[in-house]
Amino acid sequence: LVAVAVLLAWYRKAGTVTTPPPGRPAPSSRATRVAAAAVMVATGAALAIPLVGLVVRSFSGAEGFTLEWYRRLVVDPEPGLDLVAATGLSLRYAVVSTLVAALVGGSAAVVATRSGRAGKRFDTFVMLPLGASAVTVGLGFLLALDRPIDLRGSWLIVPLAHALVAIPFVVRAVAPTLDAIPDETRDAARTLGATRHRLLTTVDWPLARRSLLVGAGFAFALSLGEFGATVFVARPADPTLPLLIFRALGRPGSGATAAAAAVVLMVVTGVAVLAVDRFRTGKEAL
Repeated sequence: LVAVAVLLAWYRKAGTVTTPPPGRPAPSSRATRVAAAAVMVATGAALAIPLVGLVVRSFSGAEGFTLEWYRRLVVDPEPGLDLVAATGLSLRYAVVSTLVAALVGGSAAVVATRSGRAGKRFDTFVMLPLGASAVTVGLGFLLALDRPIDLRGSWLIVPLAHALVAIPFVVRAVAPTLDAIPDETRDAARTLGATRHRLLTTVDWPLARRSLLVGAGFAFALSLGEFGATVFVARPADPTLPLLIFRALGRPGSGATAAAAAVVLMVVTGVAVLAVDRFRTGKEAL
């Protein structure tokens, strides 16, 4: 945590990197186009190979194509390997953690961008979970949340840990948008008699809601796949999808079963992200 704090403070002092203006021309020379294509192919292969490998393994058996590994997880699951229950639990945790992360992260972004130098320091503090391992977060929750209210035996500790991991992503999605709002826009609203609350609801929110939805999508996807903190705080009787995959890997001959669960997690996460993106696009169109 100390190392991350030092790096974040240095980043804040050095300043942000300016992005190139939009509309840059496409590569013109043949060598540049070939290099760009090679980079895209290599990047695509690096991303696709492990995912394709999971899919192939989950449908492979001694005699070729099979659904046996999915049947073991759904129709006749072993104790602790109930795919349907784990998926439902992961989705419930993801919804709660997304709501918490969006509320806290959005509020933190407002404070960080509207409080001058103190807000910049606060922004650095909020970024700490982004660089720290999720294992650190999970262990901290396990040791700290015992009083005055003991949450270690409550299911709420899992989505709260997920939300803490996701809050920096929400802040990083919303804060640049709030920073980019011209001061003249807010000044014009003030001259028309807008209060601070009115500014937030009529100026900041309409411009920043798209970014908040993007951050919420990140939070939802992170919650579905979060493992490092979950392994500390989740109850053994209620495994999430990542914990179910870990358990399956720990049993002899269950590599294909773990691959099947990983494919389900991949599909659920992809559908969730696409749904959030469609919702965001639809709201913006309105």
